[in-house]
Amino acid sequence: FYGDDKKDQKLFHRLNDIMTITTRHLDRAQGHLRQFILDDKGIVLIFTFGLRGSTFPNMIAQRAIPLTFTICQSLQDELGIKVAA
Repeated sequence: FYGDDKKDQKLFHRLNDIMTITTRHLDRAQGHLRQFILDDKGIVLIFTFGLRGSTFPNMIAQRAIPLTFTICQSLQDELGIKVAA
């Protein structure tokens, strides 16, 4: 990415930390990570609910929206990352 081993290693650790926090919360809410994209503007995480075998009443109100806020808060609290949801 940067061509500097130390910077690249730091970036990979940060991305791994983001993935770990995200999947921890997704597992609890029974959601699924669809995409984890890194580009020049930042990181985009797309997760889904309602795939076969994981449908629940009121999925949006009771799982998806609270999960989004929980992940945003955890990324800020644990890693100091400000998130736009």
